[in-house]
Amino acid sequence: MIKYFWQSQRALTVSLIAAAGALAGCSGSTEDVRVSLCKNLSTALQPDAQSIEFTGGENTFNRPSYAVTGLTFDVVDSDGKRTSMRSACHYAYEALDDTALTLADPLSAYATLPFKMTLNGRELSKVELRDLVNAEQRRLGKKAVDTVKQGARDAVDKVKSAVGGN
Repeated sequence: MIKYFWQSQRALTVSLIAAAGALAGCSGSTEDVRVSLCKNLSTALQPDAQSIEFTGGENTFNRPSYAVTGLTFDVVDSDGKRTSMRSACHYAYEALDDTALTLADPLSAYATLPFKMTLNGRELSKVELRDLVNAEQRRLGKKAVDTVKQGARDAVDKVKSAVGGN
């Protein structure tokens, strides 16, 4: 009976530490998710790039229809050649009313997935954009799961070392 109680308490402790670790791992960037997504999509469109350096960005608002996250960036290839590029992601307006949040953070009134994207003035097809967004969502989902798994492993290791277990 005492052994069962100890095991359940240990499992509860491990679960709580893992949950705390997962939440602590979520304190990411303060950059708006739409800007981050547009950067990630722009990067994914450069599979052969040695590196990508974002050099500028500007959000424009065409209320109430849509907002555009415009980015400029340099792509460096394997030979060291630098090419300047520009991308733009268009997000549909989704707010029902202006609130204190949407007035303080205008991008929060817009969808989190783009309905249109251009790269150097070329508009991606709907299918190309859909596939690009889906691949990015899968990548981010896998990254989140891996982070939670690692947090749980770290928590178990800490509990084991605290109780002198293996």
